[in-house]
Amino acid sequence: MIFEEIELFNGRKRQPMDEKLKYNKVLWIEIGHCDGKHFLLGNPHTYKGRIHAYCPKKDTTFCISLCEITKMSKESRYWISGYLSGNEPAPPEEFDGETSVDYFQSQRYKSWEKQVKHFREKGELGE
Repeated sequence: MIFEEIELFNGRKRQPMDEKLKYNKVLWIEIGHCDGKHFLLGNPHTYKGRIHAYCPKKDTTFCISLCEITKMSKESRYWISGYLSGNEPAPPEEFDGETSVDYFQSQRYKSWEKQVKHFREKGELGE
C-alpha cells in the first residue's frame, strides 16, 4: 500500500471525530533541518510555490519551498515540477497597439522570464 494515513489537524493530532489525512509514501523528500523522510501533501494555500508536507518524526505538517529540499524521490521531483509549473506568476500584460515582437522583446517580458526561471529552480518568487 503506497498511501499511509495520519491523524493530523493544522499541525497537531486530530481529535477522534476528524477524518484521517492520507499521504503517498513514494512522494518523499529530505530537508536539512530535520532528519529522515518527509512526505508531500499538496498546496498549503499560503504563498506561490510553497508546499504542504508531513514530518512523521515530529508528527506534524509544515510548509516548505523547493530550495529547502536536499533530496527527493524521482516521483517527488516530477510532482514538484508540475506543481511549480501550475503556480508560475502570470506574464506581464500586453499594451494596446504593441506588436508581438515588441512584447516578447520588452524588458518587462524578459524580467518575467527570469522570474519564472528562478521560480522553477527555487520554488520562490524573486530574481
